[in-house]
Amino acid sequence: MRSSGRYHYEGMRPGLAGCEHVLLFLFQRHIRLMHIAGAAMVDRVSIWIPFERRPTFSCECLVSVAVLLVSLIAVGCEQPTPDVSSPSTTTDKEIEPVDEMDKILSGKKVLVVHSYHKEYEWVAQITRGIKRSFEKSCVQLEQFYMDTKQRSDLNWKIEAGEAAHDVVRRWKPDVIIAVDDNAQEYFAKKLAGLDWPDVVFCGVNASPENYGYPANNVTGILERPNFVATLRMLKDILPSVRRIAVISDNSPTSAGAMEYMKNENVDVEAVCWKTPDTFEEWKNAVLEVQDTADAIVTYMYHTVRADDAVRNMTPRDVMEWTVENSKIPVVGFFVFSIDDGALCGAVESGTEHGWEAGKIALEILKGKSAGDFPVQTAKRTQAMLNLEAARRLGITVGDQVLENTDIILHKKEAEEESD
Repeated sequence: MRSSGRYHYEGMRPGLAGCEHVLLFLFQRHIRLMHIAGAAMVDRVSIWIPFERRPTFSCECLVSVAVLLVSLIAVGCEQPTPDVSSPSTTTDKEIEPVDEMDKILSGKKVLVVHSYHKEYEWVAQITRGIKRSFEKSCVQLEQFYMDTKQRSDLNWKIEAGEAAHDVVRRWKPDVIIAVDDNAQEYFAKKLAGLDWPDVVFCGVNASPENYGYPANNVTGILERPNFVATLRMLKDILPSVRRIAVISDNSPTSAGAMEYMKNENVDVEAVCWKTPDTFEEWKNAVLEVQDTADAIVTYMYHTVRADDAVRNMTPRDVMEWTVENSKIPVVGFFVFSIDDGALCGAVESGTEHGWEAGKIALEILKGKSAGDFPVQTAKRTQAMLNLEAARRLGITVGDQVLENTDIILHKKEAEEESD
């Protein structure tokens, strides 16, 4: 993993310098040759010698390496020394081409540019989906994290986007998968309309036209909040809901989601649409709607800044304060929202976004272009319920709702309490 500040990309471990790097490179290639010859599968990462444990090489070792080098040249398997200034593969294993399609894909590169950080649950879901779509191919996969949730100031976003462009210039991927809105705004939109590379986006909330999409080299998957389904689930639990307050953080993701929700046909009244910047503003917004709304709808709360205006709040802390200080239910649209304390939601699947984007990227690598694929909207949803939140609010959830819910949190505790 290499980093600059906080944004980073993952690839080959940091290289050794001078002769030590060459010696290690030859050793790795010797193991690689054994693999090609039919020996046991070897994971190149597993033979990595950490920087802190650089080996010392004797004269006899140098002679042995020279013999290995001659043998490599003799069988025609010599490969150029890796450029340690650029990213390399992050796949768990390297699969040898075994048929014509594998030969077409051999050496192809896909760069995934995430708007956020690796540990963010939504990012982890998308990454799982992408990796599954490529798991049977020999495509080289690289991940770059812009980290614009934990650091949301404009200068950082611009710097992170430029750093991603630098990776593109040096690594030269065949296809880029750009994830979420900040990756489009500060990185991928500059690539729209170019001959190279093809771009597949996913997790995009704003109108694709905002970024110059679609283009001859750009297509992807739109993310749309399951607003109608979430409100339907809420009313199944609490039929008395008539008014809602929509409160979300002040981010491009929230802006796109709110724009979409405002155009949805729902049978409740939205008494306000608020996007607080700071935690103090967030708390005020929550408290102000306690007597004017029957429920709070929140999309994102990850860029809410601490009151010192320097750092962002820990998202879970924002949601936990919200549910602890609200006498009306809070609903969300993501697994993490319900897990953090919201009552319920028709949650989106990051894995679906990653899987679909990966499938399109794979077809492009096989010879199609991004323009051959229409922009599509993710369709999969799961009903999710937090019974601890229901207990706190004094809500009894009916059997029919429980039967129709895909994911139920704290179910065991609720059953034990009822016994």
